[in-house]
Amino acid sequence: MTTRRTTGRIGSVVTTFVATGALALTLTACGQSGEAKSGATPSIAAASGSEAAQNKFGEYTEAFNKLIDDHWGVSKNYESYVKANIPGADASGNVYFSENISTLERALDSLKKGRALNGGAQSREADAAVDKLLVQGNALLAQWKDLAPYYTSKAYRDDNLAKGKAAHAALIAAYEGTLSSIDEFDVALTKHLRTRREAEIAAFKKAGKTDAYNVYNAMYQADLLSSAVIEKNTAEAERVFPLLVAANAELHKTEAATATGAPNKVEYDLISGYLDRMIGDYRDLKQSNSDSDRKDIVDGYNRAINQLNDVEFER
Repeated sequence: MTTRRTTGRIGSVVTTFVATGALALTLTACGQSGEAKSGATPSIAAASGSEAAQNKFGEYTEAFNKLIDDHWGVSKNYESYVKANIPGADASGNVYFSENISTLERALDSLKKGRALNGGAQSREADAAVDKLLVQGNALLAQWKDLAPYYTSKAYRDDNLAKGKAAHAALIAAYEGTLSSIDEFDVALTKHLRTRREAEIAAFKKAGKTDAYNVYNAMYQADLLSSAVIEKNTAEAERVFPLLVAANAELHKTEAATATGAPNKVEYDLISGYLDRMIGDYRDLKQSNSDSDRKDIVDGYNRAINQLNDVEFER
């Protein structure tokens, strides 16, 4: 599942809570939860797309989650690098160079694997965004690999930070190019995954898969609300909010009708509880309009998404 980020950037200033794009609710590609697995009802499987397309977007989703990771993602490292103020730094002190080469390498590897798979016409927009992101991400990775040993070994004390200062402009450009490409990828990935999710939810309903419909519909409305909250789109948030309240009420009914000890009983209870708190946080936000309440809504969504990964349905 993709998660929603709680930090972002405006120019070179990193703030505590600024949206740089909406993230999507999605099933994982291989071994995903729900009836869209192999052997599923044909209409539901068709809504989920071909196996190659599911695998492609599974790789893309995995890469995206690494790229925006709250601790090791590109934005977090950019924030730390900007704070280091290399142009004004003194070589006599300790200069911390923030990077996470292994995480970025794994993200780029997932992008390459996904790009090699045939996703059909519906993947063209995401593929084009990935092509740009691979160029920018590899440029950033090359900078990291060159500069990390320089800073780790404190070679900057030998040249009075000359190499670091000379590389600063190019590194900032690599960061900004990568972050911009991540934003473009975000938009394309969201568009595809939401379209697929809408088709899957409709197929669940048509097939009479009430439990699956209720849990995924509730999470879809939560996705839309949290996105609107991040974007400060009040009209959209107000449109979606009653839909989330109604959908979560149906999920509560599903949980109540599920026998104790039965599959998904605990998951339904936890997810609906997280959504209850998310609903309450939105009511708080309407009064406060504070970034802390926005963050609480996003955190609630992410907790529910993590719990949704444990939901399983019979084939």
